[in-house]
Amino acid sequence: MSREILVLGLNPAWQRVFFLDKFTPGEVHRISKVKEYASGKGINCCRVLQLLGGTPRLMHFLGAGNGEKIFDELSACGIQQVPIWIRENTRICTTIACNGDTTELVEPSPTLASSENDDFAQTLNDYWDSTQYVALCGTFPQGFDVRMFNDLDFNGKHVFVDAIDEIDGLLEKGVDLLKINMLEYCKLLERLSIPLVKSSPQFWKMTATAVLERLPIKNLVVTDEDSPVRAFRLVEKKFQGIQLQPAAVNVKNDIGAGDSFFAGWLYACDLGLSFESCLAKATAVACARCEVERPWNLSLDRVVELENELATKVERLE
Repeated sequence: MSREILVLGLNPAWQRVFFLDKFTPGEVHRISKVKEYASGKGINCCRVLQLLGGTPRLMHFLGAGNGEKIFDELSACGIQQVPIWIRENTRICTTIACNGDTTELVEPSPTLASSENDDFAQTLNDYWDSTQYVALCGTFPQGFDVRMFNDLDFNGKHVFVDAIDEIDGLLEKGVDLLKINMLEYCKLLERLSIPLVKSSPQFWKMTATAVLERLPIKNLVVTDEDSPVRAFRLVEKKFQGIQLQPAAVNVKNDIGAGDSFFAGWLYACDLGLSFESCLAKATAVACARCEVERPWNLSLDRVVELENELATKVERLE
């Protein structure tokens, strides 16, 4: 990847994964295996993007013992970091993984003090003028100064977003990519007062066209677990939609599949691939991620294999 991208993964987590052969709520379970590592949407995206050949620089809030563990782990693997150190401890996310299914227990994010928002603003300002590519991953921590962020000058920036909450001001300025899941898409439609008539055969064309006509989004992508991934854009004001059914894989752990998809699209975009090829590569990366325990363990050979398979299966939506 020839261009460095500033990844804003502002709400990281220390991840604990409990692997079980059987999980029944209300019963006592003896855990066969536990894994702990740095996580969160920004971290997962950076790890996969780096593995693909990208050059991410990660800016994130880190606090106390968990924050130190995250910083040390990412430093050891060569991720460029811009930490903003905060008083409260970085949150822990606990995941129960059982036979390909995952149950997540997510702690509340730390609450930022005004001085910590000031530190973020000053630190971001130090990098802003030299940054052309910005990726926003996930939610903001509690107490984050969203107005300050939305007031930034994004002229000349290529902005990629994997988030839905408190980003209306950013979307109104225009983004290269908005990648959201189905639940988030429905939330966006409700915010824009677009009728959510899923029973209509024209649901996707009508709703995506309405979103793209109201907001300056170049590429809109909606993932939906095992259902087809759908991507939309307007070309000379004409609707273009495509979809792709993810490959059937043996799922070991799907945490971060969406983050891996996002990283795959970023990398494909930097390579200058077509709309259809970006979808195929990103989907292949997400599928390959699900076959391994951790996002950064995915096999690049497997990505190529899946990409070649999926490239012939992209369908156009009329």
